[in-house]
Formats: sequence, structure tokens, C-alpha cells
Amino acid sequence: MNMTPVSMLILTLDFCGRTFGVDPCLATGEPCYNTYPTCKYKSAFLRQTRDYKFTSNDAALPFRSGERPYIEKISYMPTEIKDNLTASARVKATLHDEPDTDIGIDPYVSERSSVQGTYWKKLLARNKNYEGREARVYEGLLGNPEEEFRQTFIGRIENIKRGKGTVEVEIVDLLKALDKIEVPPKLDIKLVAEINESATELTLTTLDELDSPSGYIRMGDEIIHYTGVNSPGNQITGCQRGHFGTVAAGYGPGEKVQKVRYYAPANPFDILKEMLLEDAGYDSGNVDSDGFDYWRDWPGGEVDFSAVVSEPTKLKELYFEIVDLLDCKSWVGEDLKVTIRRNIPNEPGRSYREFSDEANIINGSSGVDENKSSRVSRVSVYWDKSPIGEVDSPGSYGRLDLALDPDAEGSNSYGSAAEKKFFCRWLGLWYAQEETVRDFVRDFSMRQVWRQRDPMPIVSFDVHLKDGETKTGENIRLSTDEVVEPDGSPLERAPFQIIKREFKGKRISLRALRTSPRKLDIIAPDDAPDWDQATEADKEYGYICDDGLMPDGTPGYHIY
Repeated sequence: MNMTPVSMLILTLDFCGRTFGVDPCLATGEPCYNTYPTCKYKSAFLRQTRDYKFTSNDAALPFRSGERPYIEKISYMPTEIKDNLTASARVKATLHDEPDTDIGIDPYVSERSSVQGTYWKKLLARNKNYEGREARVYEGLLGNPEEEFRQTFIGRIENIKRGKGTVEVEIVDLLKALDKIEVPPKLDIKLVAEINESATELTLTTLDELDSPSGYIRMGDEIIHYTGVNSPGNQITGCQRGHFGTVAAGYGPGEKVQKVRYYAPANPFDILKEMLLEDAGYDSGNVDSDGFDYWRDWPGGEVDFSAVVSEPTKLKELYFEIVDLLDCKSWVGEDLKVTIRRNIPNEPGRSYREFSDEANIINGSSGVDENKSSRVSRVSVYWDKSPIGEVDSPGSYGRLDLALDPDAEGSNSYGSAAEKKFFCRWLGLWYAQEETVRDFVRDFSMRQVWRQRDPMPIVSFDVHLKDGETKTGENIRLSTDEVVEPDGSPLERAPFQIIKREFKGKRISLRALRTSPRKLDIIAPDDAPDWDQATEADKEYGYICDDGLMPDGTPGYHIY
């Protein structure tokens, strides 16, 4: 077998499904290039996609199916899980450029009077809207069929830079790409004719991209729900004025009309999947639906979430607002799927890999970040937001709940407050009972203070490739003298979570976050043994103590 390694990059760009000059495309003259930026009859544009395939320039063509041997180098920057706005993975691919004849690229090349220019200069000129389009990276061996190449990355194109004879394609992972999607989208729609506060039919300049047959719009400080559309007349009908507690008003011609995104009350984990699958349009194969469903069904005491988003907002912001309110982490795993996990220190049935200075940590590779910024002593939750108020303004909210640990802020402890604020558009009295929401907010905020009372250190260390099977997000037990107990003895088998995994030559560099030694009180089976006979796995469930400490001196369990 040929052992020559080959990288492959596939860019999926827009391509029109019409034929130039053939009904319904009524364009005339010099043909376009079947892309939207070059389209001469945009009303007939039919958006489809086309794959552009590139392989390593230091290897023979692996498939001979139209791929171009342009790749000089592919560099990976891995995911790093954080408590909010995970540092997303990204890839930079450096590729060569060369003069090109357009054969196999331009569907109308035979009709051109001349062909000139380089491959990448022309591709970018014809596809100026490349940002946000899909990119995939594969690795394999020369001689292997394409289906045996291993996919190592999927994401969205963020930028393409041209140099002298080269280009650099910057690709971000699926979560980072949410930053490029606005919900609701910013549209250029205006009111055509004057209306008063009682009007139930509105004529607009266009209905393009509005929901049909019903949906929500905003004009001024009013949200309107419509129940019908009249496409030929650009009208929305059956308008219910002053929705979500806003006040109906009159408007003149030219008034700006903004589409509104309404997330109906639903389980927050299901809303997260809706954002990925519907708002972002991701393929279901790129979302760990089983993981979302598993943690949705965990006994977390969630209430339904709901929100009225009346101004264009980055989808990444909306997504991580919910992730934070669920006290979770979300990232793109090594299986290239967006996944999620609750920040819980103990989970019955959880398995742990073992790492220690003696067994598998490479000597001299360890380091510790005390991670002082991770400490939280009080949590403020602003909720019941006005549908038209500013998200980060306390005056937009009707309720405020506060949880704090006064002992952690006292002079004998840290001597200062470490506050974490949540401006929550997802909880409100327009759809839920106040007592239900208050119970959720109280439990959530107290759990945050309880879990993050003390800073949790991050330990970095390297292992050999044979010990590198642990994936980002997995839980481990770590024994190391880089962190010691008060008596100076090395840390023994303490629980950590892998938050970053990076290949560095013949070793793998890992970053691991200490998980709280405090445990949640999870109901144990009826036949659970007493504490003095319980195994490590048994202690993942809950036990009762009298003085706040277990018999071995560890903190008692916290009711979830």
C-alpha cells in the first residue's frame, strides 16, 4: 500500500440550477457564471451548490475526478471549552494559485471570446458571497478510495486571503459560524401606505423572507402578529395589533418593518436544537441530538423557555444565552457534531480515564493555571424582559433574583464579591407562572454559587499518542504533584474535565479543568449500600450527612 499522506479540502459554494438564456432565465448577452454575484436575471436564480475539491500539492491526484493539487499546508487550532462562548476550533488552509483555462469550471467557456486570469482570482470574483459556505477537511493515504478518507473538520468559510501565488482559506467550526447568522435577519422592508392603530391589513414594499402564512413583525415599539399573506399585493392580513404587551400606533409610508423571531414556549434543549437545525440550517448529522436529548431528560427541573427577538441578533449570542442558563457547556466534538453537557460534578454511570505523573504524563510537561476568574460568589438573574427593551439594560426587565454566598465574600475568605450577571430574555410572565419561574431561577443561581464558590484550577500536561484517546469534554481522574493537598501530598485521582486536546508532533497536549469536589444529591437505587460500604461508583449518587461533611471529610451533597 502507498503510505503517502494526502489532505483534501472541499468548499461547497452556491451555483445556479438554471441555464443561461433558457426559460425561466430570460437573460441575454454575455453569459454569467451561474453564480449570484454574476447573475443577470436574479429573479430566476435557483440556488443550488457545487463542490470545489483540492488535494495536497506534494502527492499525485488521488481520485482523478476533477480535484486540484493546490494544498500546501493545513493548520488546525482546536476547540477549548469554556464556561461561556466556547473558544471554537478553526482551520487555515494554504493553497497555491495558477493560470487556469476555466474548463470544467465555467459552463459556458466555449462561448467566451477569451479566457484569462488565475484560478483563485476568478473563483473569488465570481463567488463574492463565499462567507458562511460549508468547508470540509479530510485526511487519507494515496491509493485509498475517497470514501476511506477520514473527515477531520467541518465548518464554514470565514475569510479568504490572497497572497502572491497563494490563498489562505480560514474556516471556523459550526458554533463559531453561528456568529455570522442574524436572527431575525435584517431586511429592507417598509410600509407603503399610512395606517392607523386599528388597521388589520398592511401593504409592504416586499414580502421576501417574511414568514408565511403567518408570523410577526415590528414597527416602532409595536409587535404585530399577522395570520395571512396576499403575495400579489405584498399585503399581510389578519393583523393582531399590540402583541406581547406592546401598544398599537399609527404609522406613515416608509416606516421600517422588521421581521420578529418568536420562540414559542418549549424545553430549552429542544430550542437549542431548533437553532442549529432550523435557524442555522445544519444537517442533522452534524448535531448530537442524542446528547441534547439525554441532558434534556436529566432531572434538571427546567421550565419551558420562550423569547421574542425583535431586532437582528447573532445566533451565537442567543444559543449561548441558553447554554449558560442551563449551566452547560457546548462544543463541536471530535466526531464533528455539536454537542452539550451539563456542568455536574457527579453522574451515575460515568466512566473515567486515569492519568498520573507515574503512568502516562510526560515528565516536565505539566503546568497549572489557578483560574482565579472562575470563582463566583453571587449570581444576579434579570428576567421577564420587555419584548422591545435592550437586552443588557436592567431597566428592560421586570424581575431580579439574587443568590449569594456571604461566607465566601467575608473577610476570612476571599474578602470580595465575584458576581456573575444573567440578562435573561428566555424567562417571562407572559407564558409561565411566576412561582414556577422563580423556583427555576432560585435553583439555577444557587447551584452556580455552590459549584463555583472556589476557583477550579486548570492543569496542562502532555501524553504520548498511545494515551491520547481521551476526547474533548470527557471526564478523567488525575493524580499529580503539580496540585497538592493542604498537607503537601499530591492530588490523588481527582475528577477533571478535558477542555482542550491538541496534537503536537508525537505527543498530545491536554488541558483539564478541575470539577467541583462538591456533589449533587441524585436519588440512589433502593438497594444502594451504606456510605462505609459504598464504592466510588455508588458515591456518584446522593448520601445524607448531619454536619455538612461526609465521614471522609468531603463536602456533603447538594439537592439538585
